[in-house]
This record gives sequence, C-alpha cells and structure tokens, in this order.
Amino acid sequence: MAYRTLCPGVTIEDPKADLSGAVKLGNVRIGQKGVYLPAFPVGAQYVPIAALERAWSQKGTLSTSGCCGVQLPMYVVRLQCAGGVFQTLSFDKEKDAERALALLRERRPDLPGAPEGKGIGSSIL
Repeated sequence: MAYRTLCPGVTIEDPKADLSGAVKLGNVRIGQKGVYLPAFPVGAQYVPIAALERAWSQKGTLSTSGCCGVQLPMYVVRLQCAGGVFQTLSFDKEKDAERALALLRERRPDLPGAPEGKGIGSSIL
C-alpha cells in the first residue's frame, strides 16, 4: 500500500504502523501521528498531526443534483497545515466530527481552533 503526505515536506516515519492502530470515523482514520484519507485506486493519503497549525469544525450542507435539489446537512473538520495547505474532513454525523476534533485535541492539546473572522470562531459545533 502506498502512503502519500498531503503536507509537502512533512512525513511520518512509519505510516503503516500508525494507520493499523487508528480510530475509524466514516472514511477517515485518525492515528497517533496522522489523519488518514483513502486514496484511489489503493493506498492512503495522510496529514501529519505534527504539521497541523489549526483544526476546527463547521456545519455545512451537501447539495444533491436532480429534480428536488435537496441540501443534506453534513459536518466538516477543517485542517490547516504548515505552508497554508487546507484539508477538509467530511462527516455525515455530528458525533463523528466532534470525536475527530477531540482526538486531534488529545494528540495536540496546544492546537488552535478557527482563525479570526472565519468559521464559527470556536472549535465546538
């Protein structure tokens, strides 16, 4: 399986071992050292937790196409990495987004929340 960092220049020494013990929330896995996302066709992409500059949650919607144009509620956790790289983690359930943010806070208690003037200004949904 191939592993690719989403933060240029910042890698994890053994992502395979970290991924094997990671907590699964939706299609996202959160290990001790990284946040893992599935990659097509096989493998995983990851954001090293050590490279995170901020993490916060937001409520959002997903627009469906078709005759009805329904907007479905969804929850996202936004990650800002070194170098201004952003990654969005999408969840169907609010409790999964809250758990993801709580796991990141456990691993990095000093991690700031939403930047000034963006998001809800807090790391809590």
